Amino acid sequence: MNVPGFIARRHLLAKKSRGIINYISLISMFIMAFVTAAMVIVISAFNGIDELVKSLFADFDAPLTILPAEGVVMSDSLITTIPFQEISGILAACPVIEQNVWIQHQDKNAVAIMKGLDPSALRHLHLKGKVFEGDFVLQKDSFDFAIPGWGIVNELGLEMRTFTPPSLDVRAPIPGKKLSRDRENAFESRRIICGALFSVNAELDSRYILTSLRFAKDVCGYDNQISAMEVFLQSDADSKTVKKKMETLLPDNVSLISREEKNALVFKANASEKWATFLILLFIMLIASFNIAASLTMLIIEKRKDIRSLVSMGMTHRSVEKIFITEALWINFTGAFLGIALGLITCYAQLRWGLIPMEGAMVEFYPIKIIFSDILLILFSVSLAGLLISQILVRALVRRFLLKVNLLRQ
Repeated sequence: MNVPGFIARRHLLAKKSRGIINYISLISMFIMAFVTAAMVIVISAFNGIDELVKSLFADFDAPLTILPAEGVVMSDSLITTIPFQEISGILAACPVIEQNVWIQHQDKNAVAIMKGLDPSALRHLHLKGKVFEGDFVLQKDSFDFAIPGWGIVNELGLEMRTFTPPSLDVRAPIPGKKLSRDRENAFESRRIICGALFSVNAELDSRYILTSLRFAKDVCGYDNQISAMEVFLQSDADSKTVKKKMETLLPDNVSLISREEKNALVFKANASEKWATFLILLFIMLIASFNIAASLTMLIIEKRKDIRSLVSMGMTHRSVEKIFITEALWINFTGAFLGIALGLITCYAQLRWGLIPMEGAMVEFYPIKIIFSDILLILFSVSLAGLLISQILVRALVRRFLLKVNLLRQ
């Protein structure tokens, strides 16, 4: 029979022994549960935000992008020299031109990144649902159209009209000319019709204007040059696997980056906030663990006569320690599992009914994503912290008390 475990359960659960210390232990248990639930909810919320950010950038950027290793442009012959069709998982490879440009509309100006896209790329981007007040068309017959982001539209004061759409003057720097010396002659200027506007997220909306690849080449003065090549994958393809295969075929003068690497700052910032918040909540949980320590301290003081009796009957010091350590673990683990359950129920309720809305955001309700490995990490962290605190405190208190008992005997 596990005597320490039996006595610990009696201290915690026996109705006849209910007192202020037992209620303090229950309060400590519920505090642990609420802190653990908060950790589950907050971490799941950060996972949901991370997933939302990934989905927003997935609408705008391809899973993989080929960039020049040096400089800003590369030859468009890369399309024919690399056997993309032989790599399983690749859906298409489309050339892209990205260039900083100066945009003018009437008396207002803005600096933006012009992204020239091949018409075939529109089939693989998920931007159609992000385009408003116009058609998702960049090129039709001999006409080219621009689709600026919502932030640029507000900066330029554009008014989207059905019959007379506004036009933009797009100026791109001419290679070899300096602004300090050539002034306005350092730019190549073209006019383009604004056919629609898009809105993905605040960062992209204020930075990008989409045009056709043909217009971008014309205003930038490129002939057989491109800025990048975007590689689109099949829905069931793994980007990491495809990337490894492609890296063996690419020449040394180009590099291959993933969507996450291209937007590394955004994803790293979100990950940093997630784990910083986790550490703060873990610190709060450590403080809450001292409630267990306080209840154990009072329990040891209250049961000092019982401890003397057990020691007199032959129970070892180690067995006495196990009684109170077991009780601390009961409180800690019960609180942790209750907190996990409460946190998961809250998360599922948010997913099912949308308890917390997001006003004026891209999604209607606050995003939540439950990751099993994060739940295990929370459970492990809470349990480990409670175990360490109870082990250290109980051993120190019991040994100190038993030392006094031994001194009295002498």
